[in-house]
Amino acid sequence: MTRSQTLRRLGTEAKPYLPRLIAATLLGTMAGLSSLVAPWGFREIINRVLVTSRPDMQALYSVLLFVLLAMVINSVATYGQVYLTAYSGQNLIAKLRVRLFGRLLSLPLSEFDKWRPGELISRFSTDLQLMTDAVSTSLPQLITNTVTFISSFAVMVYMDWLLTLSLLIVAPIVSFAVSNFQKLISQSATRAQERIADLSASLTEVLQGQRIVKSFGREEYEVTRFRSLNADYFGTYMKMTQFINTQPLVLSLLMGSAIVAIIWLSVREVVVGRLDTGRIFQYWLLLVNLVNPMNRFAAFVGELSKAAVGAGRVFEILDLSSEPPDEPDAIALDQVEGTLAFEHVSFAYEASEGAVLNDFHARIDAGEVVALVGPSGAGKTTIVNLVPRFYEPQSGRITLDGVSLRQIRRKNLRDAIAIVPQEPLLFRGTILENIRYGRLGATDEEVRHAASEANADEFVRAFPDGYETQVGERGTRLSGGQRQRISIARAILRDPRILILDEATSALDSHSEALIEEALDRLLPGRTTLIIAHRLSTIRRAHKILYIEAGAVREMGTHESLLTLGGAYARLHASQFGATLNPSS
Repeated sequence: MTRSQTLRRLGTEAKPYLPRLIAATLLGTMAGLSSLVAPWGFREIINRVLVTSRPDMQALYSVLLFVLLAMVINSVATYGQVYLTAYSGQNLIAKLRVRLFGRLLSLPLSEFDKWRPGELISRFSTDLQLMTDAVSTSLPQLITNTVTFISSFAVMVYMDWLLTLSLLIVAPIVSFAVSNFQKLISQSATRAQERIADLSASLTEVLQGQRIVKSFGREEYEVTRFRSLNADYFGTYMKMTQFINTQPLVLSLLMGSAIVAIIWLSVREVVVGRLDTGRIFQYWLLLVNLVNPMNRFAAFVGELSKAAVGAGRVFEILDLSSEPPDEPDAIALDQVEGTLAFEHVSFAYEASEGAVLNDFHARIDAGEVVALVGPSGAGKTTIVNLVPRFYEPQSGRITLDGVSLRQIRRKNLRDAIAIVPQEPLLFRGTILENIRYGRLGATDEEVRHAASEANADEFVRAFPDGYETQVGERGTRLSGGQRQRISIARAILRDPRILILDEATSALDSHSEALIEEALDRLLPGRTTLIIAHRLSTIRRAHKILYIEAGAVREMGTHESLLTLGGAYARLHASQFGATLNPSS
C-alpha cells in the first residue's frame, strides 16, 4: 500500500468524525488568526505611542486589552481544537485496535502461522503508538501552524506585495527539499518498524522459551543475538532521526537566507518612505509568524509520515483474509450424534511442500474412541485439525452425521467440539475463569462439579484463594498435572459430542497420570473421541486404532488384532514399549 493510498484509507476511516474534525479545524483557524493581533498591536503602539510627539495612552490601553483578549481566544480555541482532534483520533485508533484484535482472531490458521507473535505485537504497540502520537500532538499543531502561516503570508502580501513575493524565490527549493526528505523519512520509518518487530519477536520467543534457554545455558547466546538486533534497530532509528532533524535544519538555512534578504529590503522600504516604523515592526513579527510554522512544519510532517507508515502496517493486517464465511445454505445441526467420516481427503499446508494427507479415508462411529498412531510427521495432528475446520482439505470431504463440514455452520460445529492439548494453555486470570472458558454461562456450582470430575477440585480447594487463585501467565503458577486437570475440567464443562485429545498424560509423573486417567474415564464415554496416542494405556482404551503413515491409513483395528497382524503397528509398538508381537502384551 502506497503512502497516498494509506492516507486516503485513513480519510475514509475518519469520516464518522468529520463534524468534530471540522469544528477542530475552525477552532485551529481561530487560533491561527488570533496570532495576527499581536503584530498589529505592536504597530499601533509604536506609531501612536512611541514614535509620536503626542502619545495616545487611551489607544495603548485599548490595544493591550485587545491583544489580551486575542491571547485568551487563542488559548481557548487551541484547547478546544486539541481536545476534539485527540478525541476523534484516539477514538479512531481505539476502534482500529479492536478491529485489529478481532481480525487476528478471525484469521485462518494457515494465515496466522505465517506471522511471528512478536511481529503482531509490534503492530499493536509500536505502530498504533505512532498513530496515537500523530493525532494527539502533531495533527492539531499542524492545523494551527498552517493557518498561522497562510494568514500571516496573506497580510504580508497586503502590506507590501512586491517585498513579500520575493520570498517565493526560495519556494521551489523548499518544496524540493521537503519532498525528498519525506521519501527518506518514510523509507527509514518502515525499516525502523521492521527492526522493532524483530526485537519484539526475539523478546517474545525468549520469554516463552525461558526454561529451554536456561536448560541449554544459552543466556549469553540470546543476549548476543538480541544485542545484534538491537544494534540494527539503533542504526536504523538513528538514520531516520538524522533525516527528520536534517530537514528542519536545511529549511531553516533556506528560510534564514530569505529572512536576511527580506529584512534588508524592508529597511530600504522604510528609508525610501514606503513603510513607516510601526508597519515594519508588524511586518517583521508577521515574518516570525511565517518562519516558526515553517520550522515546525517539517517536524510535524515527519511525525505524520511515521504515522502513515504505522497505519499502513496496521491496514496490512486488517486487509488479511479472515476465515471464509459459512456457505449460504449452511445449516446448524440440532442434535450432533458424532459420526465422522473422512472421504478421500487430501491436504497440504503449502503447495510447494507436498501433501500431508493423501487420499485419507476413515470412518469413526458416534461414541467411538479412536487412537491415531504412527511415526512423527505421519499427519495425525493434521487430521484432528481438519475436524474443527482449522484448515480446509484441498480435495475430498469430511462429514459429521452424514453432513459435509462445509455445510455446517462453523460456530455450530465448534460448539460440539472440545480439545484437550498435550501442553495445556491457561489464560491469565483465576482458576474459575479458566474452567468457565469452556462454557461462559456456567454457574459456579457447575464449574466446581466439572473440576471435581477432572480430579481438580481437591487441589484447587487447598489453595488459600481456592477457585479465585490466579494461575499466572500461561498458567505458570500451577504444575503440569494441575494445568492438565484444569484443561480437562474445561472440556467436561463444555460437554462436547466430539473430543480431540492430544495425549494428555505423556509428559506427567505417574501420580498425575493416574488422576488424569481417572478423569478421562469419566470424560470419554458416550463421546466421539480422536486421540493422538503416545501411551499404551491410552491405546488400549481405544475402540479402534488407525495406524497412519505418509498421510494415509495403513492399518486399522483393535490393539490386539493389530499386534496379531504383526505389521507396522506391531513393530512400532515393540520399538516404543519394548513388547513382543504377542497380542496379550
